[in-house]
Amino acid sequence: MNYFKNIYIAISTLMTGMKLTLGYFVRPREYVTLQYPDEVWPIPERNIGTGELASYNVIRSKLHVDIDDCIGCKKCERACPVGCISIDVLKGDKGEDLGVTKNGTSIKLVVTKHQIDMSECMFCDLCTHPCPEDCIYMEADYRFERNDNKRKDVTVKERWRDRSTLIYDFAKIAQEDVDARTAKIEEENRLKAEEKEKAMAEKLAAAAAKQTAKADAEQTQNVKADVETTLFKTTEGGES
Repeated sequence: MNYFKNIYIAISTLMTGMKLTLGYFVRPREYVTLQYPDEVWPIPERNIGTGELASYNVIRSKLHVDIDDCIGCKKCERACPVGCISIDVLKGDKGEDLGVTKNGTSIKLVVTKHQIDMSECMFCDLCTHPCPEDCIYMEADYRFERNDNKRKDVTVKERWRDRSTLIYDFAKIAQEDVDARTAKIEEENRLKAEEKEKAMAEKLAAAAAKQTAKADAEQTQNVKADVETTLFKTTEGGES
């Protein structure tokens, strides 16, 4: 009895699999996965994620930076496990007002580079949590159709085939300003180094002079001792 039952199960299982396979030939669109990113399913209007509808699918979408609120702390760069975030900063001039963030934090550093390579991003969202100003976050542009920096007219296919369109530069400071600030900092560092070297030379010269004076004093003391010894011996010889 079990023999015939096993034959029945085998045949029914085979027929079920063949039915699914034949469906690929008869109705391919109902079975074949869309060729993303050239083809996409529409985003459902209902909230099938977590939180509010406006935040749906944000956790796995494109990173965005409100660069005006960035203080250059580099916490997001250090938190990134794949190193797709690169930040360069320079100190602001003494007394220069670089503004404040939306949280009221005074900006002390000039962010000359804030680059995110989304072609290497693993969408872990770890970089957004350490940011003290909440200026880096995932936005809902999951197809990367909004190119914030280049404003380059490319198709969806071209965007995903060309890696350069997935590298976003959020810092908008001119290169001339960067060069001027860098040159000024280098000049200040050079002057500080010269002052430090000069102070060290003066310190060494003072130490050498002190050592020389000490040696002269010791020599004078030795000469005086020798004279006293000679006079003592001369006096003792005269009395004898």
